[in-house]
Formats: sequence, structure tokens, C-alpha cells
Amino acid sequence: MDNVVVKESPIHGLGLFAARNMRKGEHILRKDLTKLRKYTLEELNTNPDGDHSDYVGHGKYVIDYSLGAYINHSCDPNCYQKSKSIAFRDIYALSNIEKGEEVTLDYTSTAVDQFAGKGFWVIECKCGSKNCRGKVTGDLFQLPRELQRIYYPYLPPYIKRKYRLHFAEVERQLRNYLSR
Repeated sequence: MDNVVVKESPIHGLGLFAARNMRKGEHILRKDLTKLRKYTLEELNTNPDGDHSDYVGHGKYVIDYSLGAYINHSCDPNCYQKSKSIAFRDIYALSNIEKGEEVTLDYTSTAVDQFAGKGFWVIECKCGSKNCRGKVTGDLFQLPRELQRIYYPYLPPYIKRKYRLHFAEVERQLRNYLSR
């Protein structure tokens, strides 16, 4: 893929970087996790590549070796993940991304297995953004409502259905925001 390259990251280990300028809303890459071997959480915890894991439903995880696995977290991300299903995801530019800039996601917006107090991981954030929260959890509901509103449109439909009562207020805020 000529959009991105993997190289050393100031955030963490290897990161994904723009190989050319990208415009807001532009498709960056697709992650298809449907054909990867599935692991239980216990199996994943003993695997040295487990930090490149993704949840694919029904208590199962995969280890992702695609370019998308190198997207590091930022509390001020420049891309978002839109899920067609739990294991089929597209990454888009949330803002304009300059050539050489690291491509980042807010992990909290993508960790659907962690929502509503089900979280079992917390990592120290090293993103260095002015909005850095200092720690990253997988529970979207712990984020300020404004961030929930920003990430809501990109969540998988089944997550919106599962947590519809919680999201009723977020949807109302989104409608009010869009009607301005």
C-alpha cells in the first residue's frame, strides 16, 4: 500500500506514517480480521505478539499482522475506525494528514469489548498531545461526552444497539450539534 509506511515511532515502538498527504475523510486502509486464527484471552496473554491483538467477538481475539496493527494511540487522533462488522474495519482520516505524520487512533474509541465497565486493560499514554489523558482505558463511556459524541458515528451498528439507552443522550446531542 503506497499510502502509509511503518517506521520507528516517538509514541511507541513502530508506527504507521503517511507516505503522502491525505485529506480529511480519505480512506487510509482496510483491516480484514475474518481469516486470522482466533485466540481466547488466556491464550492471547501468553503470546508475545499479543499487543497487536484485536477483538473479533464472542470472547475471541486475533493477532493482527497487517499495516493497521502499527497504528499507535493518540488522545488527539488524526484518523478513525469505521467497522462494517466486528472483524472488518476501515480506517479514515479524521483530519488532514501531512506526509511523514504518524497515523493515530484513539484506542478507547475502538475497544468495543471494553465498554460499559468491562475493561480489563489500562495503559500509560505516551502520545504527547496537548489533550493527553495520561492513561488509556478501553471504556468509551469513561470519556467526556464530547468525545463520545465525536466517536459515536463510527461505532459498529451492533454496539449502538447494545448500548442504545446510553447512546440515546449522545444521539440527542449529536442531532442538536448537527442542526446548528
